Amino acid sequence: MDRLAFCFGVHNHQPIGNFDHVLVEATERAYRPFLERLDARPEVRMSIHCTGGLLEWLRDSAPRTFDLLGTIAARGQVELLTGGFYEPILAVLPDHDKVGQIERLTEFLKAHFGVRPRGMWLAERVWEPHLPRVLSEAGVEYVLLDDHHFALAGLDADALGGYYLTDEQGASLRVFPISQPLRYLIPFADVDKTLDYLDRRRATVSALTMVDDGEKFGVWPGTHARVYTGGWLDRFFDRLLSTSWLELTTLADVVERLPASGRVSLPTASYREMGDWALPAEAARALAAARDEIRGLADGERLAGLLRGGFWRSFLVKYPEVADTHWKMLRLSRAIRAGLAQRPDDARLARGQVALWRGQANDAYWHGVFGGCYLPHLRRAVKTALLEAERSLIEAGVAPGLSWTREDGNGDGRAEVYVRTSALAVTLEPDAGGMITELGYFPAGLDIADVLARRFETYHDQVRARAVAGPSASARTIHEAATAKEAGLDALLAYDELRRGSLIEGFFEDDTTPLDPVAPWALARAVVGGERLDCVVQAVADGVAVVLARAPTPEAPLAVEKRVTIRDATIEVGYRLRPVSGGRLTGRWAVQWNLALTAGNAPDRYLDLANRPSLGSSGRVEALSAVALVDEWAGVEATLRWSPAAELAWGPVETVSVSEAGFERIYQGTALLLVWRLDVGADDERELVATLTLARR
Repeated sequence: MDRLAFCFGVHNHQPIGNFDHVLVEATERAYRPFLERLDARPEVRMSIHCTGGLLEWLRDSAPRTFDLLGTIAARGQVELLTGGFYEPILAVLPDHDKVGQIERLTEFLKAHFGVRPRGMWLAERVWEPHLPRVLSEAGVEYVLLDDHHFALAGLDADALGGYYLTDEQGASLRVFPISQPLRYLIPFADVDKTLDYLDRRRATVSALTMVDDGEKFGVWPGTHARVYTGGWLDRFFDRLLSTSWLELTTLADVVERLPASGRVSLPTASYREMGDWALPAEAARALAAARDEIRGLADGERLAGLLRGGFWRSFLVKYPEVADTHWKMLRLSRAIRAGLAQRPDDARLARGQVALWRGQANDAYWHGVFGGCYLPHLRRAVKTALLEAERSLIEAGVAPGLSWTREDGNGDGRAEVYVRTSALAVTLEPDAGGMITELGYFPAGLDIADVLARRFETYHDQVRARAVAGPSASARTIHEAATAKEAGLDALLAYDELRRGSLIEGFFEDDTTPLDPVAPWALARAVVGGERLDCVVQAVADGVAVVLARAPTPEAPLAVEKRVTIRDATIEVGYRLRPVSGGRLTGRWAVQWNLALTAGNAPDRYLDLANRPSLGSSGRVEALSAVALVDEWAGVEATLRWSPAAELAWGPVETVSVSEAGFERIYQGTALLLVWRLDVGADDERELVATLTLARR
């Protein structure tokens, strides 16, 4: 090539479970106008990756945009890239799912657009050294990574160009480095600055690559006005096409026309910001401080680039709720694969496998700038898919409708109890007071226990400093400091010591101090949810009983037997509370349920009490015996009954997270606290019962 080959491209993605209006907006503000500009300039050649879930939505809901992509692909103007169909983090999937997800998108592109992709987009550029072998097995010839990956391997990011060869067990793969300077320039800087950068680089390299999120061309704050109304994209294409020393081309053309720039062995990595987000919050603080200090040195910017953050898999440690979902996905993957090995033509298992793949969509498994696992609708979509996959095993007769196991099912070194009925998938944690951390309701595809705990995040320091600032409409990269979407968010920055499970108990003094239903534990003499309980699991008529026991301690001089019986769509918990021998037991016994339906402040999602308070409200009622959480939108009702009558208090579990639009309050679920007063004489006991029943409305 006698001109600089510029491999420009976009990666278009919307999470599984994202709101329909968000997809409509992204299509109207970014995907369709971008493709229209391409259609008007057939001489522009570039690469495009669209995730499978987005392509399915475009085909069914935005056929004009889908057909427009087909038109420009048919004339060879764009190179379409494959990838995992539902945009999973491939590195953490079983190999058969890696291959299956890639092959599904490859076949979709062949069937609908008549092209067989050679290259692929790697979700979040999460790279691990074992990938070349399995990607080659899936028919992938080349993949895109960040120049940051290469810098961590010791290469000079400012000298990178073309593509490189890497390998694993004799399987070779081409790797294109994405230029970070170009990612930050396009489309936020003037077009001239991009051309100046390309001009400086053409003396040393023959090809440069910039492929980044398509949403930055119209969806990110302020970008639609800049890119389209302000004419940035038209000027960009005009300048690229009129520059004599530059050639817009595709990755495939570069592979065909240029030799590899060299060999490389890349470490585990993603883009730099992902590594920062994966770190524990305090470590991320320290890393940021170290970078600031190093940047003050001579050549400090380059040296700071050699500092690396965490490892993507650390998200599975940082967020135990995410780890539980991941490990459930792995268990289901093994079961479905074994079932298909015996019954390869079983349509129920085939549907279950596709549901499993939807449940591997990456967005709910981590958190950075885009909400991620803090967004309940994204977690819900993944959990719904996994419940569908689990239900397919029952419907196909591969798994029994009623079963239980006691095993370390999430790799934390402690045994959990997993119970499945025809209606429920339940997980109990004997080493955490017997709390329930999963309450999957098959008929609605909802995990009613899906409430994320409140944790410190590094950006909460910024929330405290910027809580009074309004949202900004100016175009910016996602890495600049965010603004608050509402005032007063700093008041929500409280953090939980325990998981947000259900059946968390505490013993309190016998006084009149009202207990906060969301965070009562600071006042407790003992919190059973933080203790390891003895556990026995028994089969009972049409169900399973988990019997947990706690001996008296000096802090809480009471013995506890907690019997959790699970039948069909009902969970009944019975408590037997006894004082120490010869003693008297006085105080308050409180039981917290953390439950999640689909929204906190919608008129059709409420508690069936006077005035129908929303699920996101706070309140307190004395001497009550029952309450129902109603979700008319999802068609679900969760009815909680207890005996004897007790005080009910409730409040919303709310987190503060960050998205591309700024800091925001997010409703995670509702905490309900049942409080009984105890006055138990020597050698006597108190029995308490609570029952949760799930039903369709």
